[in-house]
Amino acid sequence: MKILIVGDVFSKLGRSCFERNLKRIKESEKINFIVVNGENTSHGRGLNEGHYRWYLEQGVNVITLGNHSYSNKSIFKYIDEAPNLVRPYNFPDNSRGKGYATVNYNGISITVMQMIGQVFMTGEIASPFLKTKELLENVKSDIYICDFHGEATSEKIAYGYTFDGAIQIIYGTHTHVQTNDARILEGGSAYITDVGMTGPLEGVIGVRKDIILDRYMNNGVEKFSPQDEGKTQFNAIIVEINDATRKATKIQTIKIVE
Repeated sequence: MKILIVGDVFSKLGRSCFERNLKRIKESEKINFIVVNGENTSHGRGLNEGHYRWYLEQGVNVITLGNHSYSNKSIFKYIDEAPNLVRPYNFPDNSRGKGYATVNYNGISITVMQMIGQVFMTGEIASPFLKTKELLENVKSDIYICDFHGEATSEKIAYGYTFDGAIQIIYGTHTHVQTNDARILEGGSAYITDVGMTGPLEGVIGVRKDIILDRYMNNGVEKFSPQDEGKTQFNAIIVEINDATRKATKIQTIKIVE
């Protein structure tokens, strides 16, 4: 089985870049299952219902979110009924939506979960380590995949070692920059600290660079706006899972600049 995981799709350029590359990669790599981080899909913050349904039309199996899960308030109209949409599991217990989704693929149960980091992140967040232990004890599945949405590389790496062998695929999102450490850990988990971003190459992690530079140089306060022109980047990983053993056997990175 080949699983494609696409990093944070950012706004207009991210959507066009995603659609342009997905079909070709699906066909050339014979992809079986697709997970996408979609929390920046709608104008850089949040995910509206139209874009959620657009992902399903593209053949995406599960969409994960993150700290911007609720930034687009229209999500409350559909998040509780969306079976393929996952927000961080370690959000407060009364949070809208679901922290994991279990999908049956040809008789194989695949559970996609999301945890959000505590280091350098704001809000009421439970320990991703303890909440993952809780989920693994209570949700039985053939394959587990975790999107760890966090700022700190150290927290992500520690998480990878902690659940090495228990979760087949552990990958980071949120920083929007693909890291150069994709590997199979000693216990058999496929791991990368951050998958990277799918969207504008020439902004600052998706935002217009003039806005960010003005903030650093002149204490500017202009509202963030997506970089909606220029080159794009498509960042993803492909993980191969042995159908018999349910173990990860290979992880490869994808970075396409257009």
